[in-house]
Amino acid sequence: MIALTALLVWSVNAPGLSAQELAVVNGTILNPADESARPGVLLIDDGVVVGVADGLPAGFDGEVVDAQGGFVLPALADMHTHSFGNSPPAGAPQILGPQGTANAALYNDVAFVLDLFSPEEMILGFRDQQRSGGGSGAELLAAGPCLTATNGHCSEYGVPTRLVDTPEDARREVAELAPNRPDVVKIVYDNQTYGGRSMPTVDRPTLEAVIAAARQHGFKTVVHVGTWQDVRDAALAGAAAVTHTPGPDPLPSDLPAILVEVGTFHIPTLSVQGDFARIEDDPSLLDDPLLVESVPETLREAYRLRGEVPPGVRGWIDWQRTLIAPNLAAVGELAAAGVPMLTGTDGGNFAVFQGYSVHRELVHLVEAGLGPWAALRASTTDAARFLGREWGVEVGGEATLIVLEASPVEDITATRRIRTVIQRGVVVERRALQSW
Repeated sequence: MIALTALLVWSVNAPGLSAQELAVVNGTILNPADESARPGVLLIDDGVVVGVADGLPAGFDGEVVDAQGGFVLPALADMHTHSFGNSPPAGAPQILGPQGTANAALYNDVAFVLDLFSPEEMILGFRDQQRSGGGSGAELLAAGPCLTATNGHCSEYGVPTRLVDTPEDARREVAELAPNRPDVVKIVYDNQTYGGRSMPTVDRPTLEAVIAAARQHGFKTVVHVGTWQDVRDAALAGAAAVTHTPGPDPLPSDLPAILVEVGTFHIPTLSVQGDFARIEDDPSLLDDPLLVESVPETLREAYRLRGEVPPGVRGWIDWQRTLIAPNLAAVGELAAAGVPMLTGTDGGNFAVFQGYSVHRELVHLVEAGLGPWAALRASTTDAARFLGREWGVEVGGEATLIVLEASPVEDITATRRIRTVIQRGVVVERRALQSW
């Protein structure tokens, strides 16, 4: 476990420390937005980056964090999760709830999580409480419900959600949701067949009505997709983002240009679509030190499959094996064409772990052909751009950032080598976030 005592931190470091003056010294500042790396002192006041200097200003009497030759960059974001916890392939899940999910994320240097379907009142209520100062951990943003067809995906979990079978339903449900101010509107538009089975989904006019109604109320839309035609329809309807990478069919050659022209972001979710199969092939992935710190041993051990594998689990793994190579190829082609990527894990599903799997997603983006800078943008400055936010290392931005022991530009796995996390100008006591 990497504790804050491994840093040289002066002045008081206690819960509730006000975000007044703070300086991060002896580090290299990495800015994914412009791919710059420069030594310097990052100056923070009242939770905002106010300058970058060559040295500590004369007379500075605030808190000083010594990066000890480390690397300072914006904190990470998970742009697709579900905040109930972590699921094993068998046995009881690890129940975390929104607070536990937020804590697990921030422990893993993920300071922003976008929940794309949880019980509406619960998740939006937690978000509102957190924003009013009543919660710790990563900042949680939320869609609230999942808009879906009757008996469509999201309706199978026993969690109440909003059903939209016609354009009239779409306009009504978005209007009723609007006063709760979701951070995005999530809709399922999935015409894929999984193992010979499919679920009902909204038709294209209803999809278009949801997107138009959301835009009218000032909300971006994230569309769960299953096929490349779903991606095309969602983009042409004006979706702000699509989540998941279709496969194993190859990417249509004309689709990247459509996404670029419309400005649709892509949330590939490569971990949820491949990591169970990868773990079966290489169980040592479960021994990564940060994962060991982040989840209980019983949860990790449940993924060391021994003996007969339940049919549902085997089907999930076999499905992943058909997707890994074509998904990586498609994401590489989309990124090369200029489609902006966002890291999202689909946390709550098999073989993805709250907070930690963002690091896996970054690895997969690099495997897909994105350079480390581009992968980092997907989890930092492009995520901020999608959310209409600014955090990290630029002057005027929210001082929510991380200090790493090594450069993720040289090796993307260095995002796991966490030296410290700073949230809105306050040094985070990571040990206090552990509740598992």
